[in-house]
Formats: sequence, structure tokens, C-alpha cells
Amino acid sequence: MKALEGMVVIDFTQAFSGPFCTMQLADFGAKVIKIERPYVGDQSREWTPFKNGYSGYYASINRNKFGLAIDNASPEGAEIVKQLTKKADVIVENFKVGTLDKFGLGYEDIKKINPGIIYASISGFGQTSSLKRLPAYDNVIQSMTGFQAMTGFAGTSGVRCGSAVGDSFTGMNCALAILMAYRKKLKTGKGSRIDLSMFDCIFGILEPHILANTVSGENHQRAGNSDKYLFAPCDVYECKDGWFSIGVTSDAEFRRFCELIGNKALCEDERFVTNESRCLNNDALTDEIRSFFKDKTRAELEELLRKNRIKNAPLLSIPESIEHPHTKARNLIVEIDDPGIGNYSVTGNPMFMTETPATYDKGAPLLGQDTKRILQELGYSSAEIEALYEKKVIQY
Repeated sequence: MKALEGMVVIDFTQAFSGPFCTMQLADFGAKVIKIERPYVGDQSREWTPFKNGYSGYYASINRNKFGLAIDNASPEGAEIVKQLTKKADVIVENFKVGTLDKFGLGYEDIKKINPGIIYASISGFGQTSSLKRLPAYDNVIQSMTGFQAMTGFAGTSGVRCGSAVGDSFTGMNCALAILMAYRKKLKTGKGSRIDLSMFDCIFGILEPHILANTVSGENHQRAGNSDKYLFAPCDVYECKDGWFSIGVTSDAEFRRFCELIGNKALCEDERFVTNESRCLNNDALTDEIRSFFKDKTRAELEELLRKNRIKNAPLLSIPESIEHPHTKARNLIVEIDDPGIGNYSVTGNPMFMTETPATYDKGAPLLGQDTKRILQELGYSSAEIEALYEKKVIQY
């Protein structure tokens, strides 16, 4: 039995944060019915990369789901959705605040039909903020939370993180909230209203910089690849064939590092005796140790530093990371047969569980792929389905 077998999820989400959330549930056995506008679909269907005319981006975060193309704005479409929600456990949506209320499909409406519903909303700024009606994508959230201000090098503009962490981290938090609410529902029969804000989720992971400001009045500035506000040396250094990262997080580890680089005097230098003093004098410390890396390859550094129990890693490119032995040992790349793009490789689910592992049973649905079957299961006749199709209420 799969971990979430029996859970039924109505998925109104599009783009990244919402589909990433519902994918987590689908990977572990939840029946996720993805609802899309007929002849339009999820906006990520237009996002690169493409293969066979279909979006790999869309495919990668909508696997294991069933596809229903229906016009929620029409009375007939809204009625079908209401029928679906009667037997659902969870609804997930990431529209602008208030969108589904306009169609009679908001939380208060659905709660009257199904008091045990878990209704999760993902938005940029939450359901209660004065900014609640503003649209937000990852770049907006990284900019407004201070995340982007803390990324990059001093003297330059802030740099957006290379991955959409605002979306993925919020989606994962939403999946966790749903699971907690679902556990309560199974024990009590009571549903829940879940309000997830991208801003809140990313603001919450800036804890060292926020604490510095609230506890000691410090105003951290972006520091490139170093982590000089917590540890030193902790940075990326140029080596013979690229770049190399180390992290020294204790005085004992620093003494081992000084012995390794043949400069024991650094341990006695008052500027570097403690982690606190090393952080305060990070630039000077960098000047002292930079030459150690210059004439060594990444492989040589990796071997030396591992032997001396210094935390380290080569800076790898994406192709190198994909081919890394660890990636292969952990089966982090999986093969999926998708009805649109065909067979392709994609990142697997990182949650490894012995009894209830993630599975990859089906690719992402084509637009309206399961519409007929879902309506038939609700009791609609072939004639009724055809009539809805003729009115463009549905697509199949």
C-alpha cells in the first residue's frame, strides 16, 4: 500500500509552487485530479524546454496526476467541480486571492458541501495581507524578502538564486501542512483551511540575517560565496582546474586545517584564534590561505581535505553533478514515460522510505486526457458529456 493511497486531491494549481506541492502527494499515492482551463491549460505548458512539441517543465512537475479540462467559470463547470469535491479530501489552489470565490468554489462554499475538506491556498503574500491581491513569482519574492539582497557579492546588485526556491520551498511547506491536516482529519473528521504565502516561507529561511538584526542590531550585507557571518573560513576558492569549497566550523577543525596547509602560525594569530575573530577578519584570513588552493586540482584537494576531516566539495557543473557517483547511487535521476514528450530523465523524489517509496507510474496528463473517464465516474452519460464538449465547457 502506498503512503497516501486513498487520499483524493483536487488540484487547481498552475505554474510551479502549486504543482510542485501536489506532485509530492501524487508521488506517494494520492489520487490528484489536475483541473485546467479547456484549450488553454496550465501556463507552464508554454515553458521551455520542449520535446516533441510539449513542455518538459510542465511534464516534470505534473507526473502521476489525472487531467480534467473544465471551465470553472461556467455554471455547468462549477457544478461538476462541486460534485468532485464531495468525495475529495484536499483542494489545492494558487490563483490570485478570491478567484475561486467568484465561481462559488471558495473555502466557505466548499465547506458547506464537504465539511471535512482540507482547503490549501498558495499565494505570494497570503490571504490576510494588504498585498494579498498582488501576483507574485519567484523573482518578486526573492527581491522583497531580502533573499536576493543577501545573494551575490558586495558592491554589486543582489543576485537571484539560480533555482526558483520561492516556489519549491513553498510547495514543499504546503505539502507538509496538508499531511498534518490530513492526519487530524483521519482522526477527527475535521477539515482545515491552509494559507501558505511564498513571502512567509522564504522570509523564514533568512534566520541568521534576521536574528543578527533583531538580536544585536547588525545589518548583514551580501558576502559572495562566504558564510563569514557564521563561520570562517567558509568560502569557494580558485584552484588549478576550477573552484573548490570548504567549510571550517570549529576551532579544532581550524587547527587541523592550519596543519594541513603548513601554516600552524595562523592558529596563534590573535585575528584567527576563535571562530568569532576569524569571522571578523575573514578578508585577511582569505588572503592567508588562498595560495594553498591555487596549484592543486579539485581531485587533489578533495583527497587531502577528506583525509584531514575538513568539510569540502568541488564546485561542480550541472552535467558533472548529474553524472556524479552519489547522484547515481541515490537514484536521483529517474526515467518517466510521458504521453507528450515521451521517455525522458528527470529528478526523482528525494524522500526515500523503505515501506512506501515514491513511484513514477505515469507521466503528466495531456490537456483533458482523463476528462471523459472522470465525468463518467460522476455519472454523466455519453450524451451529456458530448453536450458539455459542444458548449466548450470541457475538453477531452
